[in-house]
Amino acid sequence: MRNKTTEAIPYRFALKTMPPHSAKQALAPARLLERLRETAEQPLVVVTSLAGFGKTSLLVQWRRELLATGAAVAWLTVDASDDSATFIPALVASIRVAVGLDVPARSFDQLGQSGADLWIASEVLVQIHELARPTYVLIDDLHQLSDEHAVEFVYYLIRNAPPNFHVVATSRADPPFPVEELNAHGLYTQFVTEDLRLRLDDTIGFLRRRLGEDIDIETCARLHERTEGWPMALQIVTAAMARKSDVAGTVAGLSGATGDIARYFSQFVLESLEPDAVAMLVRASILKTQHPELCTALSGVAESGEILSRLEQNTGLVTSVGGDGDNYRMHPLFIEYLHSLLDALPADELRVLHATAAEWFAAHNMLEQAADHAFVAGMRTQAMDWIEKRLRHLGVQGRIVEVLAWLDRLPPEEITRREGIQLTAAWACALCYRPQDAERLTDVILARPGVTPEIALQANIVRSAVAIHCDDYTRARGCIESYDPELGPLYCNTLSFVAIHTGFPDRARYYQQISDGRGRGVRNFYDAMYGAFAVGLSYLIEGQASEAEGIFRAALERAEASTGWRSLPAAMQAAGLAAACWELGAEDEARALLANRLDLIEQAALPDAVMLAYLTLARYENQKGREGKAFDALNSLAAIGELRHQPRLVVASLGEQVRQHALRNRVVSCRMLLGAIDEIIAGADRPDQGLEAELRLIREIAAARVALLDFNDEGAALALEHAGGIAARLRRGRDQLTVKLLAACCEGSGDDASARLLAEALSLAESFRLVRVIADDWPAALECLPELDRSGLAKGAGITPAFVERAAERCRFGWVPEASGQKTADPKSRPAQLSAREMEILGALSLGRSNKEIAKMLDVGAETIKWHMKNLLAKLNAANRRHAVDRARLLGIIE
Repeated sequence: MRNKTTEAIPYRFALKTMPPHSAKQALAPARLLERLRETAEQPLVVVTSLAGFGKTSLLVQWRRELLATGAAVAWLTVDASDDSATFIPALVASIRVAVGLDVPARSFDQLGQSGADLWIASEVLVQIHELARPTYVLIDDLHQLSDEHAVEFVYYLIRNAPPNFHVVATSRADPPFPVEELNAHGLYTQFVTEDLRLRLDDTIGFLRRRLGEDIDIETCARLHERTEGWPMALQIVTAAMARKSDVAGTVAGLSGATGDIARYFSQFVLESLEPDAVAMLVRASILKTQHPELCTALSGVAESGEILSRLEQNTGLVTSVGGDGDNYRMHPLFIEYLHSLLDALPADELRVLHATAAEWFAAHNMLEQAADHAFVAGMRTQAMDWIEKRLRHLGVQGRIVEVLAWLDRLPPEEITRREGIQLTAAWACALCYRPQDAERLTDVILARPGVTPEIALQANIVRSAVAIHCDDYTRARGCIESYDPELGPLYCNTLSFVAIHTGFPDRARYYQQISDGRGRGVRNFYDAMYGAFAVGLSYLIEGQASEAEGIFRAALERAEASTGWRSLPAAMQAAGLAAACWELGAEDEARALLANRLDLIEQAALPDAVMLAYLTLARYENQKGREGKAFDALNSLAAIGELRHQPRLVVASLGEQVRQHALRNRVVSCRMLLGAIDEIIAGADRPDQGLEAELRLIREIAAARVALLDFNDEGAALALEHAGGIAARLRRGRDQLTVKLLAACCEGSGDDASARLLAEALSLAESFRLVRVIADDWPAALECLPELDRSGLAKGAGITPAFVERAAERCRFGWVPEASGQKTADPKSRPAQLSAREMEILGALSLGRSNKEIAKMLDVGAETIKWHMKNLLAKLNAANRRHAVDRARLLGIIE
């Protein structure tokens, strides 16, 4: 027995009008569905992308959402064999069932003839308009519709559509309609491949829906990088991951040459190709990008360009670089699969392939690729000539990682013999934290007979860069003692970092202006990246996080566009941007910026970038209530400092550990850590690296925290006086705020003095939008807020209640931003939920009861009350009894 739908639609059209099954876990990201909602009133929306990017899945999800709103939805899948005689009747039948149109069944036999078609189209539109119900026609695989009469029929519907009629189509090519007029009036929207390519947050969201919230963000980032946002690859991989318990291990071992992905390539890609086409793809896989002419030279297949173009349309595994068909790029996972087939070729044939590629690239003046293939092919002399010429060019462009890649492949004797390579290689080693190699190369350069003053100058600049990477500012200054203002642009980065660490951050920006405005013309990429980092850092330490955010964000966008998401320049700028975002209250963005980049930062970034990254990570984990992960990050920072012989990193780690333990009232741990700091600072064998003041600043702030825990207000005030002097001398605006907040907590200052200090600190913090200032410095400062309100100082200092609330709500562990922006937290959502007994004790505290009185009131021992009190202070992130009551009122736990 046929169902109602089948009876209403002629049997020959039934399958074409059935939508595909919807996947159990929808892959289309919410942002795409939101954009579809924004375009829902337009007559035409077309989703144009390569195969495997989820066009059909998006359409199916959109259909389900439209049906939920009560809209009428018709579906039609286009086949390559469709012409007007099959397509038009099927389309009308689908609309008829979706809307309940009165179209006589005999009319279907007349469709496909121009007169009848236009009459039926007009009748359909009139009835839809009279029904006044939102109606959507979803057409899948529109690119397969080549019949001009069928195309004209669809466009007639679109052009004459009433306000409640809309067409949404998917296609692998631009729509076959003359949409210029629609586009000009804002009645047409087109989604393209890049719109459907998954972003990192899309991948994270999908994986957590599919595999659970516990999946680590680092694992998500690695998988996103490997799949390059290709939805099909993500679907295949997660299907395999769902069957395994070790998700992180599965991602780490992901390869296109094995497992489900390799089977997909074998069964659904290569089996549909002719043997010659497969042979061409295998041989072309030796190339980073596939030029059709070179593919033909390698394989002898004249139709190489056509094969690549078809794969682009049908699989999405090949994409045209620039869209002109002159150059293609294969997906890395597909390359891995083809390499597994390439390995089966004889060694002699492989050498011939590389030699052919080398000659072709050289003939087209692509020396980098020519040298690469010549080296593999055994053409050593020719390769070295090309390499030397190419390295000079790469050095000028600042493509340091590529220089290092070549340097690691070259025999040492070739580097020693070829002068043109040495200076370029020395710069590359200096900028990527290979100090021993950089020093060795500069020694060779300076020891060469007849070295010119210009080359000697360049070598000394390299030495200064090495010193900065080693956190040795005494040596960095020594390399530029003969500084000549006329040579400012050459020394600008060294001068900028020296200025930052000697208390003149504004000079750092001035030196960068010199470099941008005079001397060498356009700066090379790496030079500009380090200069931008210096400018961002100078703003950040002054407390101008908003200014720093803009500098770091612009530099990060340039770095990602030039060298990729996972590159040292991008990672370094991400470290700075993460620190700025953290200060401004964008905590989750700060953590996402560091995802899958920490290894790059650890290996080669400047010490300042390493500190910013690991301190931000530790504070994020601490704020989320993951204390163990926070201290893991800080221990990693200390270990990096020890391996690099950079005491500042170790002291920074210890100082942050003091802060985090102090938040939990662990005075014994804090004392031990302070002792470790003192031991490093007082170390007789520690070389002078010109950073004594910075180390002392960290030490004095840590000492003040310990003194406050010991209720030693006099000791805290003395330490803060020293810290304030150093912070002012070094122009450390952010540290000066810390000093003011800690000083406000010294009871010896008196309520009025404390309130004034807190008012000044919060006023400055709000001016610079530093919403994390209280939570990251000393949450106990919150107990001064009532006095601040009573005195009227808050209003006089221009402190808004909204800012105080945003800053104060971050003072509890496990805090998560609320999308609704509610003013008080829901007690049920707090990770540190108070027990019934703790609530009783908190109520007694609010009445001013002592421990003894509370014990008698609750009929328990004094030791029991002490135990509950300890837990209560930890859960409320409070420093003392009065602070606990104020925190409870602020969080809405008690009235």
